Amino acid sequence: MFNRRMADELRTTFAADIEPFELIDGTLVFRGLIEGHRDPHHVGTHVAVSLEKDVRDAMERAPTAERAEMVQIYLDSLGTQVKAQYDPKAIGLDALEVVGTMRTLQG
Repeated sequence: MFNRRMADELRTTFAADIEPFELIDGTLVFRGLIEGHRDPHHVGTHVAVSLEKDVRDAMERAPTAERAEMVQIYLDSLGTQVKAQYDPKAIGLDALEVVGTMRTLQG
């Protein structure tokens, strides 16, 4: 649920050819062509968004209304971080990585 909503939240942040994928560990990655790469057809990860295990566990145990509130907090916080930090012209060897922690819930 979180990854689908985060992908929707960030849809307009990326070029149309950047696509979201969920990795086996639950990390949401946005992959597409890397502008300026020596191979113009090189596809790489632009951004990775994940939640720490304790956050995923807390969401799983939370009642529906509380879970929905937690998801919204992470959408707002992590979505803002990605939008503020992502620069498609400044992608290095590693993707921009944004991680949701329990501290995010505590403000």
